[in-house]
Amino acid sequence: MGILEIIGTICMAIGCVFALTGSIGVLRMPDFYSRLHPAGKSDTLAQAMIIMGLVFFVGQQILDVMLSEGEGHGDQYVALGNILLKLILLSALLFLTAPTSTHAISKAARLDRFTQIPVEEDPGASTIGQIPVAGDVHEPMAEGPKPDVFDHQDPDEPQGQEKGER
Repeated sequence: MGILEIIGTICMAIGCVFALTGSIGVLRMPDFYSRLHPAGKSDTLAQAMIIMGLVFFVGQQILDVMLSEGEGHGDQYVALGNILLKLILLSALLFLTAPTSTHAISKAARLDRFTQIPVEEDPGASTIGQIPVAGDVHEPMAEGPKPDVFDHQDPDEPQGQEKGER
């Protein structure tokens, strides 16, 4: 077992501990929005640590191939490079989607009219029409003069055409 595998094992163990503490945090928090915090934060860090541990494992395998005698290891380099690229792309995808999905879940719960989750400064308002937005006008617009679309003499004439324009 190489030094990179030992470091990778430690990173993966730390990632598992973070995942476990995030799961316990979800169970221990009192309300929905408080539960989103440990779920959203710890899962991203836990997944990052686990993927970093896997990257160290791949690094150890690359090092072992480099130190082995003989030639013709090109296929092994390509395979290990593919694994490394997939791990990097997976971590980028996780770092982009985890916060976005947490935000989408919290916004959907906030706007759901059946959830009725009380929010500070938003007592009981849980539908889009009830949520106060800065700059909203709470009085109806003044009724002004409406344009007279049918301002012509012939009721059978198509709209938008004046007499003589055909």
